[in-house]
Amino acid sequence: MKKTRKAKAYYTLQNATGDLVQIDLNNYPVQCVKTGKRKSFYHKYLAGLIERKYGNNIDRFRTEYVSREAAPSQNQKRVTHLITRIQKLSVQLSNLKGELAEAESGVKAFPAA
Repeated sequence: MKKTRKAKAYYTLQNATGDLVQIDLNNYPVQCVKTGKRKSFYHKYLAGLIERKYGNNIDRFRTEYVSREAAPSQNQKRVTHLITRIQKLSVQLSNLKGELAEAESGVKAFPAA
């Protein structure tokens, strides 16, 4: 009778103190910090994700991971980006209007020091 065994996929990652730890990422339970839902990833994808986005730090990954489901959508990101851009441009516009009024009146609002 042949016994089956679970495959192990050990990866060397850092923990919060900077020490190297060996973790089996095969069937590693991942939990979203916003929704609380558990997900599972292929071990190579998970290792690459931790390396790319979380500085190869497993503890940072555990405390900061947000699934795509809970992450803000592309439209929401675009809306917030456009709002900040509009605010910056409106400040620039009001500054330019002040400069125009200054030039038309011939009086400097801020005298040179």
